[in-house]
Amino acid sequence: MKARFPQLAGGFGARKYEVILLALIMVLVLMDMVYSEATVNLVIDGKTKTIMTRGRTVAAVLNENGVTIKASDEVTPEPSDRVREGMTVKVQQAVPLKIKINEEEFAVMSTNGTVGGALEDIGLRLKPADKVEPSIDTRLKAGLTINVALVTSKFEVTKTSIPYETVSNADAGLDYGKKKVVAAGKQGLLVKIVEVVYEGDQPVTRSVKSQSVVTPPSSEVVAVGTKRKVARLMGSSVSRGAMRAPAGKTVVMKASAYAPNYGPGVGSRTANGMKAQRGVVAVDPRVIPLGTKVYIEGYGEAIAADTGGAIKGNRIDLCYNTPGECFKFGRRDVKVTILE
Repeated sequence: MKARFPQLAGGFGARKYEVILLALIMVLVLMDMVYSEATVNLVIDGKTKTIMTRGRTVAAVLNENGVTIKASDEVTPEPSDRVREGMTVKVQQAVPLKIKINEEEFAVMSTNGTVGGALEDIGLRLKPADKVEPSIDTRLKAGLTINVALVTSKFEVTKTSIPYETVSNADAGLDYGKKKVVAAGKQGLLVKIVEVVYEGDQPVTRSVKSQSVVTPPSSEVVAVGTKRKVARLMGSSVSRGAMRAPAGKTVVMKASAYAPNYGPGVGSRTANGMKAQRGVVAVDPRVIPLGTKVYIEGYGEAIAADTGGAIKGNRIDLCYNTPGECFKFGRRDVKVTILE
């Protein structure tokens, strides 16, 4: 019996090791069955495909499928996570872009799918008035340039001069036609607050938000003379034409005669307000301006102070004190010398 027991003990020992080995083999077989293949949904830049993989980790699955991950790419779940049956692996690869903001250009990498998302990635919050090209819902692609014009506004204060007015007052103590400044005019001041809207660095609109007159203008007051000079009436020798005609431009004109208050439409005052009397003549102001001194051969020195409906062009009407003198003069050609 003693001789058999050692053999029996040795047999049990060998079987023990066989059982352990068999158990290990079964565990390995089960593990291989568990990890042999798994179904994974792989989503690359929004495109989905279902694959069978033996990879143990997300990184291994991506490597099996030729997906190279850069530091700027976005991977969900983490590359070190273990693969589970039916899991979804998402990869959003970063796209190289250029973003131009108000003429300043930046090179960026974005994993967002749209222009708007790329701008959010850099922390840019757009206002409704801001300009973006291409539109914010445009899909990203490598090498795309995004132009952004940020709309801003600034306020400016402008000063504008207000011109003064000129007020003319008649002055009977000042010679006719002369002017004299009684009170000097002064410009006023208008202050405006203007909003200037910029797209990028370029101003596009200007609008007045408020304005106020800080200093009102002061009118310039000018006195205008109305005092008229009465021509010195010539003596009898002048009326007879005895005085020598003074120097000046001489023209031949057709002359007639009239008397104050004699005939239709004839009064005692001339067109410029003077008293109608000898030494006053009626002219066409386009030929001889009113107020001009003249010398008429056979009549003497006079002043052009009146007009008449029939006195047009190269015509002159001589004023006499009585109708009889007018009849005596009649109508004739006379030499008229313009003195001033």
